[in-house]
Amino acid sequence: MPFRRSRHALFCLSALAACGATSRLPTDLATLAAESPVDSPARLRLVGDRIAAATIAVGPGAMPPEVRTTLDAIAPGGELLFQGREWGPRGRGFRIEKRYRGNGEEHVRSVLIGEDGSVLERAHSVPLTQVPPNVLGAALRTGPHVDEARIVSGPEREEYWSCTIRTRIGRTFVVDVDLDGRVLRTTRRIDAHLDL
Repeated sequence: MPFRRSRHALFCLSALAACGATSRLPTDLATLAAESPVDSPARLRLVGDRIAAATIAVGPGAMPPEVRTTLDAIAPGGELLFQGREWGPRGRGFRIEKRYRGNGEEHVRSVLIGEDGSVLERAHSVPLTQVPPNVLGAALRTGPHVDEARIVSGPEREEYWSCTIRTRIGRTFVVDVDLDGRVLRTTRRIDAHLDL
């Protein structure tokens, strides 16, 4: 009898017709998702009729020592929100998200670390008062409520802003805006179930 399990999944549905090159997804993606921790939903990014990126939650013992060493160096402490294996445009690695609180403020850090310990991507939330007005203005064309703004860096430098926007009817979008205030892509974010 095949293994069947229903789980919540976070889908980022893209409004774009195409995106950059993606790394190859594992052939056992469904098995990895079915074996992932129950309290952490899978994350999929769909572009057209294909999966452009996937992140599957893993337990603490799944990260290689090189990944843990890099994580401790660039994002020490904090409250763990998510950790998982990721396959996507930046390559294969481990996605870790942490929340930090202090001095009456709160921010979130997200980092994608390659299996060899290299930093493939990092992002952190920024108070809305510190986000450039042209970036906020571009993102707010999608909806009137900004839930979060993050600055996203690749391996070498800051690349773009990623803003989570809610519309008046409660739909959630992620709007990526370049450093000059031009919209790069807008994706719809929805919750869904996966039957594996």
